[in-house]
Amino acid sequence: MKKAGITTKLFVATAAFFILFYFIVLSGQLIVFPNFYEQRKFKKLEQEAAALASIYRSDPEAIWEDSSPSILRLYKDGANFALTDFRGNLRTSDPYRMEVERSDGRTIDVSLYYLANAFRPEFSRLRLSPGQQVTMRGVYGDDTERNVFYPHYLQKAEGASIGEAGDGTDDGSEIQEAAGTIKRISMPDASKASRRSGLLYLAMDEFFPLSAEHTERLKNMEPVEQEWVDPWSESRSLIMIQPVRRGDGEIKLLFLVTSMQELKETNSALRVFYAYLGAGGLVLILLLSKFYSHLVTRPLLLLNKRAEKMKNLDFSWGEPIPRKDELGSLSHTLVELSGKLGRTLDELNDTNERLRSEIEQNKELEQLQKDFFANASHELKTPISVVRGFAEGMRDGISTGRQDHYIGVILEQSEKMERLVQDMLDLLHLESPAVKLYKSPVLLSELTEDVLDNLVYQMEEKKVTASIDCFEERPVMADAGRMEQVVLNLMTNAIRHAKEGSVIEISVRGGAEDCSYVVHNKGEAIPEEYQKRIWERFVRVEASRNRKSGGTGLGLAIVKRILELHGCAYRVENRDGGVTFTLLFPS
Repeated sequence: MKKAGITTKLFVATAAFFILFYFIVLSGQLIVFPNFYEQRKFKKLEQEAAALASIYRSDPEAIWEDSSPSILRLYKDGANFALTDFRGNLRTSDPYRMEVERSDGRTIDVSLYYLANAFRPEFSRLRLSPGQQVTMRGVYGDDTERNVFYPHYLQKAEGASIGEAGDGTDDGSEIQEAAGTIKRISMPDASKASRRSGLLYLAMDEFFPLSAEHTERLKNMEPVEQEWVDPWSESRSLIMIQPVRRGDGEIKLLFLVTSMQELKETNSALRVFYAYLGAGGLVLILLLSKFYSHLVTRPLLLLNKRAEKMKNLDFSWGEPIPRKDELGSLSHTLVELSGKLGRTLDELNDTNERLRSEIEQNKELEQLQKDFFANASHELKTPISVVRGFAEGMRDGISTGRQDHYIGVILEQSEKMERLVQDMLDLLHLESPAVKLYKSPVLLSELTEDVLDNLVYQMEEKKVTASIDCFEERPVMADAGRMEQVVLNLMTNAIRHAKEGSVIEISVRGGAEDCSYVVHNKGEAIPEEYQKRIWERFVRVEASRNRKSGGTGLGLAIVKRILELHGCAYRVENRDGGVTFTLLFPS
């Protein structure tokens, strides 16, 4: 019963909505749309009439220029106009015109209206265009149209012609000949222009002579707007007569006409369209009814399946069922419940994981602190003991003749403690979040040469030399001061562990993606278990911690931190009878 009830409800709602929608659209189409379209046509015609009147008042001849945006817009909207007086004597806007430049440089305006309408097929095949040479026979206009030539025969330079090459006219006017080069030409679609012109002449025959009421309104400079029905085709048109006063005070009339036939055709097409739409809507109702009949059982099965998943602690529900009835409300409630349970369980798991991680980190941190204090204490204990012993010896007067030696030892151990403390402070500063790098282009080869100049005595003491090999080196963006620390520690480490009489090899290679910096020294290899640990604090390869190689045990830890701040990769490996440190700088 519930299934049938919901199906019936959906069927009625869908049918009612579709029928209401169809009724509103059809009513709007039949009632509102024609009035809206007609008002829009009237408004556009008023705007075009005002634009033509403005052009005529400023320059009476400019109204015949077909290139004017206002006239082109008028033709595009399917309208036509004529300039006339109160008796109906008119001068139409000729859409078929061209300008021809004669050999003497004079430009004449040529009307092609007669040739375009009397010889339409031949005129279309003639394909006139700017730049062509033409010869014409015809007559010039009278009065204001003295510069307008009306040809009844036209021939192109290549021989194609149109019209009748007669020697006289019906009224006995003298035939004249004109020739020249086409400068500009206006040729709208012939069928549309003919329809507009025919409609214009029919409307003028209907309106002239003007009625007394229209004459009075026009003399008072009031425009006349009226709907007109063609008695032959029974098509509706809009007529507007706009009075315009010339500079000499004479009133001329702009007679504009535009057809409303397309509205009738559009209305008829829309009626047929909505009839098909109504039939399609009925079919859609049947399909929707069948679809919605399955809409009840499917959500119930889905809800039961998801409840089973919740029982097994699987809270991955996904999206709720998109319904606005009781089933939809139940689905949203279960989704919210499942989401809250899932989030709670995830939070508990995350909390447990964080606690476990924090405990492990605290243990590691505690162990690191113990190791650090133990290492620091051990590193400081020996030099402090030496300083104390020699100081007590000097106080007690032991070996009075060797005081200079005692003082030298004390100063040497003090310098070692100072270096150790300075390295610890440097490492502490580098691990601070507030550390800043001042990057600039750095050439690693030049930096290495400067560092080696400062280590020349250590190299002579160890009897080692250094060679630098560069290939396509490019500057790297780095903090020059920090990078000098890196190179100094690497060079010091290489000199300290190099075999006597060997050569420390330094290689700088530029690549498309990175720049490599390699330091290789001959000597004792690093045990595999120490290759990762040598970057840690106070880690020495010598297990005895006798510091026979010198150093504070923090040099490589400082190198590691500086390289990480620069985003550089680094590694150490035993190779070619020695140890190789490789640094990779991003290009």
